[in-house]
Amino acid sequence: MQAIIFANRSATELAPLNRQYSAALMPLVNKALIEYTLEDLSCAGITHAKLVVANRASEIEAHIGIGAKWNLTIDYFLSKPEEDVNSVLQRMQLDPQQTQLVVRGDIVRTPCIKRFVDFASNIKHTFVLATMNNQNPGLLMLPAGRSHGASLNWPIAELPLNQQRSINQVLHGKTFHLDSIENFVAATSHIIKHADEFAIKGRKVNSMGVAGLYLGQQTQCPSFAEKTVHGCIGANSFVHPSVNCNNLIVIGQNCFIEDSELNNSIIMPNTFVGKNLTVKNQIISQDYIIDIAHSTWVKVDDTSLVTACQTGVKPQKKPSLVHRFIGFALLILALPLMLISLLVAKATSPQQPIIRFNASSNQQRTIQLYEIAVTSQILAKLPQLWHVAKGNLLLFGASATLNQQAKYGVFGPVQLLLDKNAPAEEIELVEMEFQQLSQLGYVKRLWQLA
Repeated sequence: MQAIIFANRSATELAPLNRQYSAALMPLVNKALIEYTLEDLSCAGITHAKLVVANRASEIEAHIGIGAKWNLTIDYFLSKPEEDVNSVLQRMQLDPQQTQLVVRGDIVRTPCIKRFVDFASNIKHTFVLATMNNQNPGLLMLPAGRSHGASLNWPIAELPLNQQRSINQVLHGKTFHLDSIENFVAATSHIIKHADEFAIKGRKVNSMGVAGLYLGQQTQCPSFAEKTVHGCIGANSFVHPSVNCNNLIVIGQNCFIEDSELNNSIIMPNTFVGKNLTVKNQIISQDYIIDIAHSTWVKVDDTSLVTACQTGVKPQKKPSLVHRFIGFALLILALPLMLISLLVAKATSPQQPIIRFNASSNQQRTIQLYEIAVTSQILAKLPQLWHVAKGNLLLFGASATLNQQAKYGVFGPVQLLLDKNAPAEEIELVEMEFQQLSQLGYVKRLWQLA
């Protein structure tokens, strides 16, 4: 049996966390959210899955790969953010008679997929309406559920009970849609209290908390034997011996916590917390502090208080000398065109014939780019060939003005084909289509689109 996993949420309900994570990779008790569904699928004996992704697809694919860690073979299918489920299934051109499981992978539920599959597989021609704690657990079996795909659309709706021509299955456990900061925290607390069911990572240590306390590998922290604390601390994190922890505490991977007080709080991965801070009923994610009770947040510019621990993507190496030489040669050849374009720009836009703005190089440094104010995007970007010659940019690649994990280039689909006022979702989808292409692949694909 194949599973079709929907992980195409925008996660705007979890702002500002959605600025740092896609919904599928949202860290929840030191596991990416989608890992809970993948583990559940593996336990159900499912070996093949098609993963429907939208935002930050390359990050999701880099994290999950082909699914070998979960004994799965995973293929990827690109959709628009929060695209209608029926529309996506129709584009997949599935065999209408084949039994397939459809599941939302960007929510979390008590492991239950095996129970659902075993039950629904025995009544293939009747729609099985699953509920868990009076909530929609985001499960659907095809082909009987083909006309009910909208029940998995985001935002996920509550299922009407006692539908005609359906059989109700009550699954024991809890479902969390993670549609608010409050629900995110409730899911965190529930998972900690049911660590065995959710296969929490880390070794359990003694504490006086109401549930267990789990420590990841190579974590340095004080003894919690006499503290009323429960939760988990991720791998490679340092917690100062003088840190005072109480109640629920979740600290992500690669965190550094100075002498402070933590109480009923969550510290997201790769976060530094400075000295003498009282963190109570809050989520800290790098330079964001979120008030759990009011779902409000602030961005902190003082790096002595909170900031990101720099353990992210390694800067890419400079392109080869051949690539840089090509950029330099093109720059020399383009000088007459640049001069003509500049004269045209002075005549049509005398106030600002040259546009200057900041961007990112492939070495994660801030660089300045120049554009000539002409309508032709190719001619406008010719001055940027200088950065190809210097090794800062590739000839073809993603837009260097967008904050993303990609190879930046002078020419690409966003730079050449999209309007500057294009929606962010459209920009992201276009970039995702190109991100795995070689330089030659970029040329071929741009030529087809042009």
